[in-house]
Amino acid sequence: MEELFTQAANIGAVEWLATLTALVYVYLAARDNNWCWLFAAVSATLWAHQSLVVYRLVSDALLQVFYLVMAGVGIYRWRRGSPEAAAESTLDDLAIANTQPDSDIVRMTGREHLLTIGIGILGGILLGAVVGSYTNATSTYADAITTVLSVMATFLLIARRLENWLYWVVIDTAYVFIYLRSGALLFALLMVIYVVMAVYGYRNWRGLLAVDRGHEAAA
Repeated sequence: MEELFTQAANIGAVEWLATLTALVYVYLAARDNNWCWLFAAVSATLWAHQSLVVYRLVSDALLQVFYLVMAGVGIYRWRRGSPEAAAESTLDDLAIANTQPDSDIVRMTGREHLLTIGIGILGGILLGAVVGSYTNATSTYADAITTVLSVMATFLLIARRLENWLYWVVIDTAYVFIYLRSGALLFALLMVIYVVMAVYGYRNWRGLLAVDRGHEAAA
């Protein structure tokens, strides 16, 4: 613990800002606030810089660039679902929407699990081989596999697959050890918080799915 406080005191402003904006992003996303994507973009940009320049985690830096792009996608998609956009809907549209379940969360199939895990591992090995051949990256294969799995989990999240949160629990736990090994204690602590949030997300989505099934049964 003393070492954590010592290193925290020596962490630069960029890393603190990257961490704080990431936490604000998670909080606003949990509150269903569209401003979360602005903080996601800022955090991803700063995190990419730290991962590449300071910690030499090349694959993780590329992942942050992906998150930056996805922040733009999130702004577009969430804006379409904002109150301003909803106000443009017709009464007929609202009547139809009110007859549908509260969400479109679904469970993953066995085939989807196999594809996710298979692409994550094989893609990570290929990425690790490329990164290891052309850079001096650290934790090359662990970083690469978690990077590819993170991309897959992001698409699962967009597709509203319940088990995306379980993948995030595994991915963020792996990142705790990767960042600890690289000396990025603050980012490692942030990943611990993400693990907790992923567990909460899974429990919350599972509850919403149960509600949806109750509506279907009543219909």
